Amino acid sequence: MRIVFATWFAITLSAVAAAACGDDDGSGRPSEGSGGAGGAAGAGGGTGSAGAQGEGGTGGTGSTGGTGPTTGPTSRDLLDQLQALDGLTAVEHDSTLPGYRYFVLELDQPADHDHPDAARFQQRLLLHHRDPAAPVVLVTEGYNLYPDAQWLDEPAELLAANQIRVEHRFFTPSRPAPADWSLLTIEQAAADLHRVIASLRPLYEGRWISTGASKSGMTAIYHRRFYPADVDGTVAYVAPHSAGVSDPRYLDFVAERGDPACRQALQRFQREVLLRRPAMLDLMDAEAAELGVTYDLLGIDRALDVAVIESVFSLWQYKDSSFCARVPTAASDDAAVWAFLDEANAPRLWSDPYLFAMEPYYWQAAAELGYPSFAEEHIADLLLYPGANVPTSFVEAGPGKTPLFDPSAMQDISAWLTAEGERLLFIYGENDPYTAAAFDIGAARDSHRFIAPGGTHGAVILSLAPADQALALGALESWTGVAPSRRDPAALRPLLRGRRWMTRD
Repeated sequence: MRIVFATWFAITLSAVAAAACGDDDGSGRPSEGSGGAGGAAGAGGGTGSAGAQGEGGTGGTGSTGGTGPTTGPTSRDLLDQLQALDGLTAVEHDSTLPGYRYFVLELDQPADHDHPDAARFQQRLLLHHRDPAAPVVLVTEGYNLYPDAQWLDEPAELLAANQIRVEHRFFTPSRPAPADWSLLTIEQAAADLHRVIASLRPLYEGRWISTGASKSGMTAIYHRRFYPADVDGTVAYVAPHSAGVSDPRYLDFVAERGDPACRQALQRFQREVLLRRPAMLDLMDAEAAELGVTYDLLGIDRALDVAVIESVFSLWQYKDSSFCARVPTAASDDAAVWAFLDEANAPRLWSDPYLFAMEPYYWQAAAELGYPSFAEEHIADLLLYPGANVPTSFVEAGPGKTPLFDPSAMQDISAWLTAEGERLLFIYGENDPYTAAAFDIGAARDSHRFIAPGGTHGAVILSLAPADQALALGALESWTGVAPSRRDPAALRPLLRGRRWMTRD
């Protein structure tokens, strides 16, 4: 799933800095945060001190221990404990989160869990450790990890929890070599997570929650289908459940966003970009030279077509309707048209480095996950590559790299969820196009699906209506035994949502 995040990849010189400071639409993770009250004595340490103001962390919540891990035998031995685990390597780095220790880990994994004696690979993990007695939040990343950028996802913030972030298989460097792409399946990825939990569970006494946003949230649900008892609950944010590689439900949803004047202005803008193709290609060429990127996989004309086709979808994914007032018109100059396209769906996101880095996602979308449909009838006469925005377009040709869609994978997930699922939270944004394909929870037990009013692809628990928020927080408390913090959302470190990944999720 393509989440258009301008700092997703290290191709821009400021990628890591942007990730650390937050992006300009407010969905990044600024370092500013409020300090929390110090907790009671943590295991292996003294009474926790209050979380510092400014570096972004929330302190201990009083009931779950404070910064104890900074002293005492347990903290001194933690690195040794990690390094003693079978198949695990651990390196400690400086933590930017007060009260936490930070480790970059690698776990030896089978490429094929049905044949563990065959090829293997090293899967990268990031651990933020606070207190062995606190809950553990497992972030089931659907993409790459960014070790230089440290943050806690919302459940870890709310619960003052330990956090383990797992890089998805086949996203480099967590890729077998040579890569057998037939092993990039939701079941194999679920087995990866199962082994991560089995390896690290002995170090922690608290309950476990899994979480993820967009494709990462989907990954959390798939893991629960195959290993339902691995965690005590799951929070899946803005996670779609697409039906096929061109799911038509997205078309009607996007067509209903905004008022008629806004919808018309956006369609006219898309036509304006394509009518100015020579000027737009010149700007793409200039940017490519500056960034050192190429368009060999798609070709520059097809990359422009795809960027335009998807631009309206992406605007509603991340923006509110206020952008309608500044949509360029035929009277706008080329610079204004280019700037708005860059904001909506930057063409560089369809250049080779981005596409090759995100190729595992497109493989999965083409093989099992499905993909949205995008409206293009109103610009069909101006497209050079109509119908190009399908996941197989973004998979490099090669031996063993012809994905065939298997609808039974998502059908199986639906059947399990609606009949046997339990302890699941789904959070969606009202205007996010991916809400068109929201999971149906059916008869799942102790489970809820909430929609944040006016929300986008950055919807979180603390953006829900008060009654829904109370239910969601109550579920977290029930599942973990820890009362979540109920501070104002502005007092919690904003999460890395919105322009977070470079894929659609």
